[in-house]
Amino acid sequence: MKMSALGTLIGRRNSAKCVYSSPPRKKTATSKFKAKAKPAAKTPKDPVAPPAASSANRDAHGNQQVYWLFKAEPHQRYENGAKAGEAFSIDDLATRTEPEPWSGVRNPQACSIMKEMRKGDLGFFYHSNAKPSGVVGMLRVVEEAKVDESAFDAKDPYHDSRSRRDKPRWFCVGVEFVKKFDGVVDLHRIKSFAGKDGPLERMQLIRNGRLSVCRVTKDEWEFIMGLAEGKEGEAEDDAEKAETAGSAVQQPNKAEKTE
Repeated sequence: MKMSALGTLIGRRNSAKCVYSSPPRKKTATSKFKAKAKPAAKTPKDPVAPPAASSANRDAHGNQQVYWLFKAEPHQRYENGAKAGEAFSIDDLATRTEPEPWSGVRNPQACSIMKEMRKGDLGFFYHSNAKPSGVVGMLRVVEEAKVDESAFDAKDPYHDSRSRRDKPRWFCVGVEFVKKFDGVVDLHRIKSFAGKDGPLERMQLIRNGRLSVCRVTKDEWEFIMGLAEGKEGEAEDDAEKAETAGSAVQQPNKAEKTE
């Protein structure tokens, strides 16, 4: 009996030893440093918009710094059988004897651009949704930005119930006719000079085609005027010379300012 009990006790102890003598479970080795996530691919930035006009939009010699481009549809457009907007052409502007309000602009960026305009500024008149679409003439700003009354007229195609007289949302300038070109400087032609390193590469009309009112730099203005006045060959020669000169000139170092 004693031997049997002793054997049982020893067996239990041995069993207990086997349990407690088992090696501790090893921890999984972990690195002290976390793997760095791969940086997300950068989305290319939009081209820099043309600089805004100064408060007077005139340089030290009194010359206009920034020019403008105004889009209008010369032919009536319909959507689902109903009139969409109002047709207005350069010929319509030529008949006006009073300043014509450039009303109906409902894009905040285009509206903001009109606030930069100053009395006496020149701009291009652009026929949109036409055959062909393009620059057809010139106009002049004769009234600086004022409240767009068409936003309050419930019968107007550009009525905006959110615009209140005590807190107007939309503004417009008054313009007058200056000149109609003999031909259209069409969009296709303009785009042909808007390739890489082209004279119209960064023109806002091309970079942001949805804007109904755009900025035009002085160089862009003079170039398109050359096309409109029949100096197309000269404009192409100038563009070619500029491109050739650019390839011949030594590239600036990083410390130099480039435009």
